[in-house]
Amino acid sequence: MTSAADPAADPVAGQAIAWWVRLQSGLAGAAERQSCEAWLAQDPAHRCAWDRLQRISQDARRVPAALAHGALTRSASSSPRSTGRRTVLRGLLAIGGTAFTGWAAYRHTPWQRLAADLSTGVGERLAVAVADGLHITLNSDSAVRLHVQGDARGMDLLRGEVLVRAEMRPGMAALRVDTGHGELRVEQARFDLRRTAEGARVGVYEGSLALLRSGVVTHAEAGERLQFSEHGDVGRLASDSDRLAWTDGLVVAKDWRLDYFAQYLARQRLGMIRVDPAVAGLRLSGVFPLDDAERALKALEPALPIRVTRHTQYWLQVGPREA
Repeated sequence: MTSAADPAADPVAGQAIAWWVRLQSGLAGAAERQSCEAWLAQDPAHRCAWDRLQRISQDARRVPAALAHGALTRSASSSPRSTGRRTVLRGLLAIGGTAFTGWAAYRHTPWQRLAADLSTGVGERLAVAVADGLHITLNSDSAVRLHVQGDARGMDLLRGEVLVRAEMRPGMAALRVDTGHGELRVEQARFDLRRTAEGARVGVYEGSLALLRSGVVTHAEAGERLQFSEHGDVGRLASDSDRLAWTDGLVVAKDWRLDYFAQYLARQRLGMIRVDPAVAGLRLSGVFPLDDAERALKALEPALPIRVTRHTQYWLQVGPREA
């Protein structure tokens, strides 16, 4: 079993993000653009990180220059290394009113990590090659129990979210995944799976899989997403590869409510983010760093009528901006 470093902690990725921020802001001059080209030419890894960032960002809306300027001027330094992955890439538009974010009891129940073979704490991510034909990336606050014996592959998602690549060789049994609300059977697929106290969601990006639940089989192909609980109907929607941006330490928001955005960021940090009902329904779009909720939310202030206040290290408040 081997593990890979968290991509979001990769200094090359951090430098690529910082260059992207600067060039998209409208503040970069010819000299900085030449410096960026020189940086790209220094190492193939630089170009690889840059191309990956462009793929992630291609469907997001371009940030207004004034907003990028606001995010940059709040940075401690404008140099690519110091700006790093904790600077907002691009972001948003607005309008619209209710909320409080947090996971309640489910988030704070620790038993899943005690029973797990692989787990991450809040704010951590982990990529692991479990065995031949099975690679798993765990998101923040996630726990997985593994069943690997001979050619048999199985896993239980106890909490949180994972990205899975399954490539079972001919003659191998299908991968079995216990979601807590049904079982997945997978031979060849790349998919993400998220479990909550209310249900589960699986998105398929390559290949196909089957969901077995109460004796009923539901198939999903690449480009589809299933939402389900232990009982009730299975919802079928389109999968969105931008949902996988967390594997790169990013979040891609597309016309999200402010309270949902805050809730998403809250999964990556200890403590809570409280959103005033008066601003909870405001809408935003963009690409943001995942690991600094305070900076991501403050980057919204130039575009939305909000004020972000940090009361303690573990408590952020988002409320209406005073006139």
